[in-house]
Amino acid sequence: MARKDEILKSFLTHDQLKTKYKLKTEDLPTSVREALNSDKPILKAIALIVDGLDGTAPVTDSVLRNQVTQILNAAL
Repeated sequence: MARKDEILKSFLTHDQLKTKYKLKTEDLPTSVREALNSDKPILKAIALIVDGLDGTAPVTDSVLRNQVTQILNAAL
């Protein structure tokens, strides 16, 4: 398992995240790539943050913030 997949997993196992967004353990993605393709905006946003900060070509905070905002606004 890649480092960023482990980071994603640590975020997704948080009880508050599971409770608030009604996520089932068996439905959680196991990799960043899988999470980026998720139909759940919160999973996609978290994966984008992890990938952006721990990826091979890290992005700036403002670019990352704009990408996350676009994903979450599109979900509304």
